Amino acid sequence: MSKKLNTQNYAVSMAELWKNSEQLMSEVPALLKAAENTSYEGRIFSYARGGPGGVLPFREAAEKSWTVLTQVTDILVEHFLHKVPKGNYDRRLALRELESKWPELASKHFYDRYGAISNYVRNNQNYYSTMDLEMLRYEATRINLYLADVKSVISK
Repeated sequence: MSKKLNTQNYAVSMAELWKNSEQLMSEVPALLKAAENTSYEGRIFSYARGGPGGVLPFREAAEKSWTVLTQVTDILVEHFLHKVPKGNYDRRLALRELESKWPELASKHFYDRYGAISNYVRNNQNYYSTMDLEMLRYEATRINLYLADVKSVISK
C-alpha cells in the first residue's frame, strides 16, 4: 500500500492496512521457498543458502517483510499517538515515545525489535548485502511474532 502523494496519511484505513500486512506476510514463505533455487543457466550450485536463481524471490521476500514491518509499526504508532510516522527515523522516535509513555508497551520491546529486524530486512531489500536465506527466514519469523504482539496490544 502506498501513501497518498505529498501527505503522511495512508490512502486506506488502518484496518485495511492491517489486512494488507497479513496478506503480504502470507506470501513470504512461498518466496523463501522459491529463493532456495540454486540453479543458474542449467547449472546447479552447491551452496545451501540460496543460489543465483533465487535472487529475485529473496529480494521480494525481503521487500515484503520490510513493508509489513513498517506498516504494522505505523498502525501501532497511529493507534496510540494518533499520527503516522514520516519514515524510518520517525518510526524509531515514535516507538521510543510509546515506550516512555506506556510501560506495558515498553515490556514488549517494540523499539529494540523494530531496529534489529529492520537492519537485516531493509538492507537486503535496498542494498547489496549478504544474502543469507536462513537469516531472512529467521527475521520473517520474528516479524510474525512482532505482528502478533502489535495485534494483541491494539486489540485491548
